Amino acid sequence: MKTEYVITIVVAIVTLTVSSCGFLDESPRSGQPEEKVITTAESLHHLAVIALYDHIGSSVDGQGLQGTYRGIYDLQTFASDEAIIPVRGGDWLDGGLWMDLYNHTWQPDNEVCQNAWVYLYQFVGLCNRSMDMLETYRNLLTDAQYSEYTSEVRAVRALCYTYLLDLFARVPIITRYGVAVQDIRQAERSEVFRFVWSELQQAYPFLPDERSNSRGEYYGRLTQPVAAFLLMKLALNAEIWTDDDWTDDENPDGTDILLDCADSRLNAWQAVRYYGADIIASSANYDLCQSQTNCFAVYNENAVENIFTIPMDPSVYRNRFKNHFRSLHYQHASALGYGGENGSCATHQTLDIFGYDTPEQDCRFAATFFSGVVHIDGEPLIMNNGDTLVYHPREVKPVLTGSPYVATAGARMQKYVYDPAGIFDGTLRNTDIVLFRFADVLLMIAEAKVRMGESGQAEFDRVRLREALALNVYVQSREATLENIYYERWLELMWEGWHRQDMIRYSRYAADRYLQVFPIPQVALQTNTNLHQNKGYE
Repeated sequence: MKTEYVITIVVAIVTLTVSSCGFLDESPRSGQPEEKVITTAESLHHLAVIALYDHIGSSVDGQGLQGTYRGIYDLQTFASDEAIIPVRGGDWLDGGLWMDLYNHTWQPDNEVCQNAWVYLYQFVGLCNRSMDMLETYRNLLTDAQYSEYTSEVRAVRALCYTYLLDLFARVPIITRYGVAVQDIRQAERSEVFRFVWSELQQAYPFLPDERSNSRGEYYGRLTQPVAAFLLMKLALNAEIWTDDDWTDDENPDGTDILLDCADSRLNAWQAVRYYGADIIASSANYDLCQSQTNCFAVYNENAVENIFTIPMDPSVYRNRFKNHFRSLHYQHASALGYGGENGSCATHQTLDIFGYDTPEQDCRFAATFFSGVVHIDGEPLIMNNGDTLVYHPREVKPVLTGSPYVATAGARMQKYVYDPAGIFDGTLRNTDIVLFRFADVLLMIAEAKVRMGESGQAEFDRVRLREALALNVYVQSREATLENIYYERWLELMWEGWHRQDMIRYSRYAADRYLQVFPIPQVALQTNTNLHQNKGYE
């Protein structure tokens, strides 16, 4: 449930965006006093809780968790080795922005880093404003309503802090609305981790055990399975995210990191399994879809595998999905009725992992990428110059200027099924953007088991063999080793924004360990002199 319930009064009254770090000021959209609108528990719920979900996705670049340009998704994807936006002649130079991500040469003034920071702290500010509203109008709520509403807001805020923890490590923890800049201090990474863990733990019992990806009351909302998935991610990455000095060669050991899990105290790997079991046993009945493609179908609201999505509907929501638009060749997109910017594509490393153009090519490749001759309705696509459009995956390199493949190098993003009803160059469409899904849950459990010296083969095989069974093709068996789980995550979760995180956890990211986190944006340092730059960027 999302914009169906963001009723007119929510849009008409005050702007909730309050930056706790000085990026935005309060700016009412109308002169109508808040107390004139908030008169019932329902109106308070809509304004303080439900309206928050209008910020999970966005139509504005730099905003939203996924779907737009120059924000969180681009840091997770193009600063990893799974995908690249090469310079194509006069296209995609952009002052070296995309090459800085690919080459890990970003600086504190990097636009994408700044956008991610501003968006996340604006969202934190919204959550703090909502908590303030729930306190102010507490008399309108029963005790049960107060617990439910505040818990949901805290869980959404914890979602924001999970991304801040991952991307920037040492960040301010702000839990009150209207905090003065001079009163904001920077917390160590381990403190941020413990804060997020505690917030989700305390919120969890009061969240509904319902599906979040199906149309209805909880559509697009943070329910117990969504919170359990976040807790799994926190525990899985605890060795990294509790490390206050990630620039040295030592991490805490997951078996020594003890975490409170309801009435138990477990180590990090046990905690992954604990919350994975919660999702498996949930009344929401999650399972793998018959094929991965079902998760990304045009109408995927009822995909049994999807746990948390950004709702999409051209007639209802403003959220955009620009990843196809950015990847497809202009004439390929045009033939589909879309727009295209002829940019992003797979790296050579990704092609190697998929076994591209070998007898061992992974059966998921064709549903993940466009490659080779492009077909429309079964016929080769003839370009304006009379040539057949052919994508050349192996011809990709960071700078294609002067190459005969400047416009055609690289395997392009497919994964999400083409929606013929999409508008605005196909960026406004019916396919919900998938953030969390059950295949990832199984792979996290497999990894946690192996790190504990146990077998994760059953969970690993469920994911690895799923597509082969759906297509009735042979797939080579593999042992569920840590290395193979890492590769399987790459194969299964390509284009979904997890690979940078996986590379860091598996110590495959960068020789200079300070690059595991991004710099605190220069604008934040200038705004608040209490903040200090992360190591390596001083």
